[in-house]
Amino acid sequence: MLPAPPGRRAITAAAALVIASIPTLASANGRYPAAGQIALDPADPSTLLVRTTYGVLVTRDAGHRWSWICEGAVGYGGFEDPMVAFTGDGSILAGIFEGLSVSHDSGCQWDFAQGALANRYVIDLSVERADPSRGVLIVSNSAGQDDGGAATFLTQLWETGDDGKTWAQAGVNLPGDFLGLTVDAAPSDRKRVYLSGRLGPPTYPGVLERSDDRGATWQAWPIPGSDDTHLPYIGAIDPNDPSVVYVRLNGPSTDQLVVTKDGGKTWQPSFTTTGTMYGLALSPDGATIALGGDKDGVWTAPTSTLQFTKVSSAGIKCLTWPAADKLYACADEFVDKFTAGVSADEGKTFTPVMHLQALCGPLACGPGTSAGKTCPALWGATAANIGATPCDGATTGSGSTGSGAGSTGSGASGGSGGGSSAGSCALPGAAVGGFACAGSLLGAAAALARRRGRRRPASSRGPAGAAETRARG
Repeated sequence: MLPAPPGRRAITAAAALVIASIPTLASANGRYPAAGQIALDPADPSTLLVRTTYGVLVTRDAGHRWSWICEGAVGYGGFEDPMVAFTGDGSILAGIFEGLSVSHDSGCQWDFAQGALANRYVIDLSVERADPSRGVLIVSNSAGQDDGGAATFLTQLWETGDDGKTWAQAGVNLPGDFLGLTVDAAPSDRKRVYLSGRLGPPTYPGVLERSDDRGATWQAWPIPGSDDTHLPYIGAIDPNDPSVVYVRLNGPSTDQLVVTKDGGKTWQPSFTTTGTMYGLALSPDGATIALGGDKDGVWTAPTSTLQFTKVSSAGIKCLTWPAADKLYACADEFVDKFTAGVSADEGKTFTPVMHLQALCGPLACGPGTSAGKTCPALWGATAANIGATPCDGATTGSGSTGSGAGSTGSGASGGSGGGSSAGSCALPGAAVGGFACAGSLLGAAAALARRRGRRRPASSRGPAGAAETRARG
């Protein structure tokens, strides 16, 4: 699954004017409401998590009821899109600028990992399929400059074997000129670990770092066609053959899928998109690959031939394939009529499992927890912006939505947070809520720039100066 590359997304001038005209955005984070990653609890397939541009959404009944965890409770905000994952006991991991944020109580209390991981930028993380109590992550922080003035990085592989309770560095540091982007462990050989990234000047080549001994030693394999403008992101590793790796090259306007079947020694270009490749996923048996994006729709191919066929025009924003009859996708609510959906026919059709308007409100948590202290006061503005409606007769938030830009949010009083301070939409039948209204005004949302989530130049990424790497999503 591609970490939502998904993210940091430019907005076209026309879309910016439309969004700027919506009063409610002043009290929210100002981002178009979009989903960028879906994760499932390995012990309970009815528990799903959707990472969005306005927080983390959780359901424990396969999508019948959704609850909201605000970004601040987890420890991030603004334009950050963390990679998130469930471990075997239901704990949730989130890799963010300030470190690794972990919840061991289903999303209420969040704490940063301490010790040597404290204040380390967690670039990417992955939970092992065979044993989800185990996981790996990479940190890649700025380490200054070499004698020639080129940037250097401290990049390390870390691992847990107890559902994220404790972490230890695995093996040795990566070379100082290596900027890590994504990490994954081979499902059929846990000693085999791959990192993707790029080296330094003058050509900034992309490489796949491979370890056959859990990080004790590393070997770098060049990825043809990759550089600092075509960064490599691991999309998937074959569940049965640890030498088969699928990598996405993120280009300025199009992306490319390249595949190695010998652990990085040789590469085969396999698919080029017309836009951004937001999703990539392998079927659980490794026999079929699915990929796509907002411009390309959904394409699938047998992994034996890699001959792709378009199966759907859905403008997907992420893909994950946990079971043979369950291919999950993120999409644009205003274009595809769902935020998260599931397909039982390998992407040909999708059944919605989450709509913007179906989000019930903040996750029910004790007042002393991270989510309990932070999220309720922020719900009113979020509900207004996405057009959420009350569930089970409850109000959508404690704040009101008035007619002014500053009248929604934690400081407002009286009324329900489920209304729209933007007034009625100009188009007939448009949904309520500031962003919902904008979605209708934008029609097919073509005026909104493609949200190139989970990638960003090194100069604009967080305190570590490392590139954004949310390449699974």
